[in-house]
Amino acid sequence: MRRFVITMIATALAACTPSGDRVHHEQATPLEVISKVREAALLLAAQGAAGMEVLRDSTSEFTWKNSYVFVVDCDADLVLANPAFPERQGGDIKQHLYYNGKQYGLELCETAKQPEGGWVEYVWPKPGGGEPSRKISYVITADSLSYQVGAGIYDETISLSALKQITEANQ
Repeated sequence: MRRFVITMIATALAACTPSGDRVHHEQATPLEVISKVREAALLLAAQGAAGMEVLRDSTSEFTWKNSYVFVVDCDADLVLANPAFPERQGGDIKQHLYYNGKQYGLELCETAKQPEGGWVEYVWPKPGGGEPSRKISYVITADSLSYQVGAGIYDETISLSALKQITEANQ
């Protein structure tokens, strides 16, 4: 019995990050990303800045599986919400570089200007640690606000054209 309890505690501790948040091993899907981003944009359009607190909360429905919704204000050049990396809030989105030096923040802002948003590819660390990996984020601009809303998946194989087809099929 004691061995069982020790094993259960070790398993629970291994599944947690240093901050105490659960590490999610389940993979978010492109459809889930599109749905969560659109839902978050509607929340912000309805509640404005008040909806931001929900999106900053790492225990909200907008942090799920191995993904999370983030919000930036490209006009103000700020990261407004990033529940997986809260230390990035208040940072300069247009100067964000990924690990090979590409300014992915500029690309996120440009892509979010498209009427139905779009997907951006970059390299980013996974929540809970580990080596940076290929991340593909879907971004849109919230109606009547200068907020850009996004979320992504970590996937080494799916193409941007396949993601675009999924997005178009679910307009």
